[in-house]
Amino acid sequence: MTKHNKKLKKEDKKNELIVQHNHLIEARYHLTLQEKRLMCWLASQVKQTDEDFKEHELPIKEFAKLIDVKGDHLYKALDTITHKLMQKIITIRSLKKRGFTKAALLGGVEYYESQGIIKLSFHPYLKPYMLQLKDRFTQISLGDVMGLKSVHAMRIYEVLKQYEYIGNREILLIDLRGYCGIEGKYKKFNDFKKDVLERAKREINNKTDLFIYYEEIKTSRKFTSIKFTIKPNSSYKNTEFQKHKSLEKEYRSEAALIGSLIEYGFSKGMAKRFLKNNEEDVIKNALRAVHLQIERNNVKNPKAMLQTAIKEKWHPEIFKTKKRPSVRIPTI
Repeated sequence: MTKHNKKLKKEDKKNELIVQHNHLIEARYHLTLQEKRLMCWLASQVKQTDEDFKEHELPIKEFAKLIDVKGDHLYKALDTITHKLMQKIITIRSLKKRGFTKAALLGGVEYYESQGIIKLSFHPYLKPYMLQLKDRFTQISLGDVMGLKSVHAMRIYEVLKQYEYIGNREILLIDLRGYCGIEGKYKKFNDFKKDVLERAKREINNKTDLFIYYEEIKTSRKFTSIKFTIKPNSSYKNTEFQKHKSLEKEYRSEAALIGSLIEYGFSKGMAKRFLKNNEEDVIKNALRAVHLQIERNNVKNPKAMLQTAIKEKWHPEIFKTKKRPSVRIPTI
């Protein structure tokens, strides 16, 4: 293989997509950086159109690069990491109205020493959260998330990526700790801020397509939540992950907007027609405006309101004052 072909293969791998249901992104679990990287790689191999989970092959040399281990420690690391992943339990909100799902992350692992290949597959209970998804899912570039060196930054990036086109997200501290798998740790807020929040912000802003900042929310003199502001990263095109990917970024933007529209109850065909007949910024602003109204409990029919918001080209700025503007909310 020529150097040019190797380079293309590396770039393609970095830009594979991870597609997951939003409930899976908001699941509670704790993984090490090495374990999370392996799970991200495996998730990127799953195709949304698959009807069942498949075994995916990972050469031992690629595994070594993935977890950044060399030499005699490699095989011990392989045994330890895969063993722990089959023991660790993930808790996911059920797709039904009430309840939850608990499952191991890995359904099985095989290692063929003579071939230098590992075979892995997800636990079958995760199928509804990764296969045949039609709504409420988020797409993430493998290249972006793999560039992060903190597992907490990886998790915060994932939960903020969900709200990319809303532009902000307020998360209760107790939930944020749960997403990061650090319940009971960093009990002093200053330690949590320095080692989790600040590091995540720095890494996400330097290495991904998102640019974030946050403010701490207090209730009765106690920090209770973090409000994140999420913007496109203007330096993204200069990162090593996106030098040659402007077309793919366009596609991902469109796909994410279609996913957001579907989540409000529109069919995929209708979502595509909205995008065909309106500029992307019109759709994004309408989504943000309706989301602000939903947060204030002013919405009885989100789908109808969003349809009006797109038609009348609402902008979120008109909802940022306490006084609710006079808008017509249709009922359908």
